[in-house]
Amino acid sequence: MRMPRLIVVLLLTLFTAAPAFAQSNATDGALEGVVVDATDALVPAATLVATNLRTGGIATATSSADGYYRFPLLQVGEYELLVTAPNFADYRRNGIRLSAGQRARVDVALVVGGAAETVQVTADASMVATSQAVAGEVLPEEAVRTLPITSRNVYNFHLVGPGVKGRPSTGFGTTQFIVGGADRMQWYMDGIDNTSRNGSRQIRLVITTPENVEEMQLMTGAYSAEFGRAAGGVINVITRSGTNEVRGSVMAMLRPRTWIARPPLSATRPKQTWQMSQGNIGAPIVRDRLFLFANYEFNPYENVTPVTITPAAIAALKLPVSELDDTNGETFHTPSAKVNYRLSANNNGFIRYNRFTNRQPGGGSGLGTLSRGNVYKDRMNGFGGQLASVLGVSLNEMRAGFNVRNTRNTPPCEGTATSAQINITGVANFGCNPAAASTSHEASLEFIDNLTVTRGAHTLKTGINYQSTVNQPTSGLGRVFTFGGLSASNGRPAVSALDQYLRTLSGEIDPATGRLYTYTQLAQDLGDPSVSLRFNFLNLFVQDEWRVSSRLTVNAGVRYELLLFPTLDASAAYPLSRSISNDTNNVAPRLGVTWIQADDQKTVVRGGYGIYYDSPGLNLATTAAQRSTRLLSYQVSGSDSRSPVLPNLLATADPNFSVVPSINAFDADYQVTFAHNASVQVSRELMRDLSVTAGYSYWAHRNAPYIHDVNLPAPVGQLEDGRPVYSGASNRPTPQFRAINLVSSGASGTYHGLDLSLRRRFRNGLQFTVNYGYSRARNNGDLVGGTVMDPSSLGRDLGPSNLDQPHTVSTQWSYAPALKSALRVLNGLQFSGTTFYSSGFPFSPLAGSDLNADLVLNDRLPGTSRNSARLPNFLQTDLRVSRRIGLGGRRALELMIESENAFNRLNATSVVTQQRASDFGRITATRPGRYIQLGSRFTF
Repeated sequence: MRMPRLIVVLLLTLFTAAPAFAQSNATDGALEGVVVDATDALVPAATLVATNLRTGGIATATSSADGYYRFPLLQVGEYELLVTAPNFADYRRNGIRLSAGQRARVDVALVVGGAAETVQVTADASMVATSQAVAGEVLPEEAVRTLPITSRNVYNFHLVGPGVKGRPSTGFGTTQFIVGGADRMQWYMDGIDNTSRNGSRQIRLVITTPENVEEMQLMTGAYSAEFGRAAGGVINVITRSGTNEVRGSVMAMLRPRTWIARPPLSATRPKQTWQMSQGNIGAPIVRDRLFLFANYEFNPYENVTPVTITPAAIAALKLPVSELDDTNGETFHTPSAKVNYRLSANNNGFIRYNRFTNRQPGGGSGLGTLSRGNVYKDRMNGFGGQLASVLGVSLNEMRAGFNVRNTRNTPPCEGTATSAQINITGVANFGCNPAAASTSHEASLEFIDNLTVTRGAHTLKTGINYQSTVNQPTSGLGRVFTFGGLSASNGRPAVSALDQYLRTLSGEIDPATGRLYTYTQLAQDLGDPSVSLRFNFLNLFVQDEWRVSSRLTVNAGVRYELLLFPTLDASAAYPLSRSISNDTNNVAPRLGVTWIQADDQKTVVRGGYGIYYDSPGLNLATTAAQRSTRLLSYQVSGSDSRSPVLPNLLATADPNFSVVPSINAFDADYQVTFAHNASVQVSRELMRDLSVTAGYSYWAHRNAPYIHDVNLPAPVGQLEDGRPVYSGASNRPTPQFRAINLVSSGASGTYHGLDLSLRRRFRNGLQFTVNYGYSRARNNGDLVGGTVMDPSSLGRDLGPSNLDQPHTVSTQWSYAPALKSALRVLNGLQFSGTTFYSSGFPFSPLAGSDLNADLVLNDRLPGTSRNSARLPNFLQTDLRVSRRIGLGGRRALELMIESENAFNRLNATSVVTQQRASDFGRITATRPGRYIQLGSRFTF
């Protein structure tokens, strides 16, 4: 397939103009403004020096003929700005805080004076972003350090961003973010891709913890051509760096078992223990040149999930005490280190390493014994580095990253080649679990080379990004003997499942058949359970940020994204299971406009439009490769004279017992999902540290994947609503397969959202953010590749999105009082909290049976639309109270108590979905109840 002419032009522009530039502010900030005199006349040729107050780093700039200056790339942190010009007094301004992705505007007014005179100003940049159209926010270090975070999952903080919705995680699982009605997110760490794509939704790949984070950047729409690869939002974590001072902390927390609340639907309090210990240090290796920051956190967690096998069954089965071990848990280790360096005044960067490990021994639970569990090990390693260089009037930036995650599930017992699971229906499940022996490997290597040039009123950027990702899952081979009990037959009374197993084990004869008692069914997998695929991504962009006037800025650009799919299975019997067509036409224009309403820069209007392409879940491809008949399942009835005798298994593939396989395949015209996004926001600085923003956002997702069976027999009837009814598994057009689950492009969705945000910047001990959102999201599929209810009509699945949340409220706040009244006893305390409220997620009432006989249990009763019911609404409040005790100098001890779900509110996660059930809608599972934990932090 030929590339579009526009792509060729893009490539020529990239490689003939200069080295490439991408995401210039993905790790850093920028500072710009205009220099004028007392009469508002422009001052050209003024010299400006920006000094990083933590590292001593210095950057210089000169105002242009129209008085404009710009520092295009400054490390996040606090800065002092010095401005000098002939015949004017020096101007010195401090208190300027720069954040990742922020282009702060600081205009300078010089006064006539001599060289020995200095005008000193202490003030932050404007509360409103005056030169960028992107919707989102940056969570500063002060909030990261002070907000409650019992889960230690730093990403939960960003659920308080405008335009973002979702659910906080109760542990290290990935926080659910929803932007534009879809959970499609691009994750960065220090501007380097940190996205895991091997599942149905993108999640973070390598985990970090709160004490390792300096700040977090969130973008929910209208972001420029620098960013892409997700038809949704962007999250960028900036890790901490060392400074010229030796600084550090040691922290410990404990969750008393007796303080854990009983969940609202539970009869007992959870039996669990949790604790955390952490330490970090930042220091100069070479002052003003080389800096180190290192952090380590340790989290052991233990939880008891009782084994419910009856004592009588335990005795009859002679289960050893060890098999009844019901202790589960996780143990997390999170070390990291970052070295920042300055090779010269024009060359600086960093090298970073992050690691996260988790070992989760799986004990018994419910009817499952210890041997039926698995030992889960998770290993994540992340490497990243950056070199930013000033080349004359240009700024070149290179970054590289390598992230890898390996997971392994292993049986907690010594199995053999003939080990198999034993399921005794309703009684007990035991036996060494060979199906637990699964692994996954995901590794991504990324290179970025970037350039920016400022010429007059234009800041030109161009960039290239290449990434290669390997996805390599291995499934366990299932081997399960099931004993379901025997009904009365030929004068023999009914036999329970337990008795069936015991009589089989003792070699008794069944009088009804004259044969040995045996199992009900053997299910066994044979074949190759592993697959390894490599995906290659190429991303290019060019853009121009044009200062049309001092009040109007236009950012226009175009981005090209190419995903090269690997061959799935060249020998697959079904042609569409062999490969995926490459979609080479993914050109994404972007446009952003920022208009400052008046000279005081307190009211800003921002708007933007763009096309955003998505990276599909790589599991769609690996599943298709794995289910192309290389791995087959066999089902053996125990009553079959050819069946192996317990504990023997099928030694080799036996077509007599093979199950006609269902396979996955890709439509010949498969295309990558993309979304149109348009948004507009109006921000107003109400006072020095308080701003309000109102915005509207529109998303339209197109070409989203969905799965439908294209190997169904001809319809034999229809339901009341016109749905075709098929004849089940018989008369398939391609008889060697059961279902041919075809991944097609064509699902779509729309989202309309209104968001209001009130924000106070951290000052005088108080900061807060309050967001309210009203939205409506509808689609005709889950946008990630789910199976449709009616294979003949995608339109029958049109309804509210699975993630539709009409109303959301989120708040975060912290307050350290400094009172002079009788309440001064509160001085020294710091109070903080977060609150998340949202409408309940919708769900589809289900018929509970396969009404259309397509062998998929997702049918709804005629007249029942998709997602026509909802879970109860969600409300969670987390609180923290801390007390800081000064110990002299920079040393201090902080004591804290914090709580998750402080009011022990019932938050449902699932309900009875069968519409005909008498208890339809009954809550069957909830999130955890209230957690309370105590801790202390020593800083120096």
